[in-house]
Amino acid sequence: MNIRWLHRAPKAESARTPESPVDLHRVSSDFCYAICRFTLDCTCGAHFDTPFIDEALEWREMHERLAPLVDQMPVTA
Repeated sequence: MNIRWLHRAPKAESARTPESPVDLHRVSSDFCYAICRFTLDCTCGAHFDTPFIDEALEWREMHERLAPLVDQMPVTA
């Protein structure tokens, strides 16, 4: 079974390029007191807000793991 996204990078390749999936999907989180919600924003432009901390943590983890996989999918018009 050959799964491309599970390959580990060699240790010599420690410098990341700006196009690497980790840099494309860096999620920042905050609590907005004006609307009483946890807000999450990704560098790819995705935005999510929820009143529940567990839902915010789950969305963050899911987005950081699945968004790079979506980026690898072919675009169909």
